[in-house]
Amino acid sequence: MSATATLLAPAQLILVRHGQTAHNLERRMQGHIDALLDDTGHEQARKLAQHLKALGVRDPLIHSSDLQRAAATAEALHTVLGGSLHRSPDLREIGLGEWEGQLYAEIETAHPELYGRFWDGDPDCCAPGGETPQQCGDRVLRHLERHWPAAGQTVIVVSHGIAVGAALTRLLGLDYQQTFRERTLLHLNTAYSTLTLDPQTREIRSTVLAQSGHLDS
Repeated sequence: MSATATLLAPAQLILVRHGQTAHNLERRMQGHIDALLDDTGHEQARKLAQHLKALGVRDPLIHSSDLQRAAATAEALHTVLGGSLHRSPDLREIGLGEWEGQLYAEIETAHPELYGRFWDGDPDCCAPGGETPQQCGDRVLRHLERHWPAAGQTVIVVSHGIAVGAALTRLLGLDYQQTFRERTLLHLNTAYSTLTLDPQTREIRSTVLAQSGHLDS
């Protein structure tokens, strides 16, 4: 490939939600709790790695949350795809304060109005002692902007459900509450979104959002 062609080659940004944990199955709030992948979560991560390899992803720059459920998912991708691996607390899930570790049903009983606002997608709503979706999305976006892929590069970011959705609304200029209500950016465990980018202008050329077909294989 010529130097000119390399400079013009598109860049890729792939945002991934971590694999399943026991807390996911129990419908227990995680936030910054350092839950581990369960057996299904490890298998989901392996399936995603093979799927991305089949799509031609090679030697990506992989950035993950430092929480173990995301870090283990990223390590599975790194094993198959190569590249480099970096962890950062900037990519953690939304901080859920006093709600962390509690069952959804327990929180709904104790804080019905606040719980309703949170799950209605209010971007300025937060758990007691936690952060808002707006703050979480801004935090993740700042990390993405510092590690934006260059021409021909693929950056994979392994993070968490609300963190990925909130960051995508910033990147795509979408309304967080509307997308949350409509579940248009809902990422199942190890679901991913791919953004193809102009390497010079950073314009988003195309998107493939919330893909989870690899889980059916």
